[in-house]
Amino acid sequence: MKKTLFVAAAVAALSATPALANDFTGVRAEVTAGLDDVTGGVDPTEVTYGVGVGVDAELYKNVIVGVEATVDNVFDRRNIGAAARIGYVVADKALVYGKVGYSNWKQTTSAELEGLRVGGGIEANLVGPVYGKFEYRYTDFGGKVGNHGGLVGFGLRF
Repeated sequence: MKKTLFVAAAVAALSATPALANDFTGVRAEVTAGLDDVTGGVDPTEVTYGVGVGVDAELYKNVIVGVEATVDNVFDRRNIGAAARIGYVVADKALVYGKVGYSNWKQTTSAELEGLRVGGGIEANLVGPVYGKFEYRYTDFGGKVGNHGGLVGFGLRF
């Protein structure tokens, strides 16, 4: 029984190895900047900047799934997020993706908001492990308060 389980595990590991060859898999770290608008008169600042880390894996040929954590605007207000994403590799150089997750936003002088974050974007390989991306995010905080954001980012895959 143990030998059968070992052989099955070895076959599964070896068959999964080609998935690591995809340029959009692995651990990644990125910096982002852009514009955002918190509706409902909560936040007059319209510039956003931040960092993110994530890990992605190939689920099927050219289908990428991953998770990520982000922190934005730590000096004047902060927005912490966590999301899952799924994407499709187009022409071996671009990943088109959508994501869904959670966001917790707090301005230093006001109440804390939390809600559902959805978004999407395109990520492209630039040189070696360096990539660039464009992304749109929307967070629904409830009570007619939301956050629209458009970002550009640069990152590195490890």
